[in-house]
Amino acid sequence: MKIERVRWKDWDAVRYIARECEMVVGFSAGPRILSLRRGDGPNLLYHDTTDFRIGDWRLHGGHRFTVAPESAETYTPDNAPCVVETREQELRVAAQPGKNGTRRVLVISAATDGTGFDLQQVLENHGESPWHGALWGITCVPHAGSVVASLTQSRLRFWPGAEREHWQLVPGHIVMTPNGARAKAGWRSEAGWLASLQPDATFVVHCPDAPPIHECVDEGCNLEVFTCADYVELETLSGLVTLAPGEHATHRQRWRLLAPTFTPQDWLDIGAQAGCVSAARCDVPYAS
Repeated sequence: MKIERVRWKDWDAVRYIARECEMVVGFSAGPRILSLRRGDGPNLLYHDTTDFRIGDWRLHGGHRFTVAPESAETYTPDNAPCVVETREQELRVAAQPGKNGTRRVLVISAATDGTGFDLQQVLENHGESPWHGALWGITCVPHAGSVVASLTQSRLRFWPGAEREHWQLVPGHIVMTPNGARAKAGWRSEAGWLASLQPDATFVVHCPDAPPIHECVDEGCNLEVFTCADYVELETLSGLVTLAPGEHATHRQRWRLLAPTFTPQDWLDIGAQAGCVSAARCDVPYAS
């Protein structure tokens, strides 16, 4: 394993190498995960070159950690430098506290099986008032292949205006083939994983802590996929939490990089090889 500070394009960043997996985390803003590679392969994350903005908030691409339900707080600008700390083999990148006193912290460690990384996305309340909402992990990937995901219930929520013909609902899973159309759908999954089937790797995002359906925002969804002309977003959400001043909440993800040999019909094998069948803990509790 190796953790080192680097320049990545225009970013101050940290490169984390664990066996054949490499992650680059930007800290001159964010925190944002900018790059993810398997071996010498290409970046499996989407990097924005359009300078897309909502007010002072910038897309950047890659992976970001925000809050739900979607509101102005979701797009709070994260343009300030972050604090970086390394504890043994654990990387911590903490943003500056926002106007409401909440602070977002990204904690990353290498997977023990050598196939990826484990993420803890932590929201701390340093303010004077309780905070209420859900934690939301959003990962941008390129239009490089289909997305397959676990599906516990057969009900999908489509956002208004979504073109539905490219979403295939199959018992136990769902398949979405990007075609550039703008659409978003969400659903409930106890297994809690999504996979981007790219030419150079099968990238799996697994949320092992599926919240009860009555705690889910977005009408009971804990997994969501958004697609547009430039990229696809793989999204996982925690249940609703209330944080009193001084409290924190954690939203965990397991990122696994598998061989690029899978098809959507291999969804059971993808889940099994990525360790998604078992919800066993993959990290230690967050400690501030």
